[in-house]
Amino acid sequence: MKRTTRLLFIAILLVLLSIFAGCSSRGGSTTTSSSSSATEKDPVEQSELARHIDAGNDYLAAGDLRAATREYEAAQKIAPEDPFVLNNLGLVYMEKEFFSLAADNFRAALDILPYYYKAWNNLGNGYHELGYEDKAAEAYEEALRIKPDYALAHWNLALLLEQSGESLEAIRHWQRYISLSSGEGDTAFARDRIAALRGDDDSSTSGGYISDEEAGYGY
Repeated sequence: MKRTTRLLFIAILLVLLSIFAGCSSRGGSTTTSSSSSATEKDPVEQSELARHIDAGNDYLAAGDLRAATREYEAAQKIAPEDPFVLNNLGLVYMEKEFFSLAADNFRAALDILPYYYKAWNNLGNGYHELGYEDKAAEAYEEALRIKPDYALAHWNLALLLEQSGESLEAIRHWQRYISLSSGEGDTAFARDRIAALRGDDDSSTSGGYISDEEAGYGY
């Protein structure tokens, strides 16, 4: 009798497991289909997105912050989680001196694309403006961990270290900036800073922190 009861229990359990497996399979299929559909982009929509981003970049370069904001916000309506749009919108907020809002945008971009080294550099600038020097240093260092030859992050970290009194480390990053710039950047200023830190002259720190935009569009 006990054996018959046990077999009946096992049979019922197998039926329940079969029903559960069928429901799970149908549910998983629906979720996958929905997710795939959500990631597909309409060609017309994609073209509109690129157009708004390019226009925003042009306006930002020209210093027209109102127009740049308008274009990036239009792009964000099409692609709310596009990290490049979030990064450049953050740059507009930096120019407007809305530093907390800028940092929020850079962090949002990094939540989506953690290895976006330009956004790490820009987040460092945002933290610097907010007075969070330790967080700024960490952000610059993360940018360099991802891309060791990123000249702008070496520049920004050198400035920060110099202002924090860490002269030897600052010199190391100024030297790295010079080696990476190939004459295209402000190497004269960097050489002046190295000379000043070594005590060769009394030049003052007058260079600014450099942000980086996403000039084009695409992953």
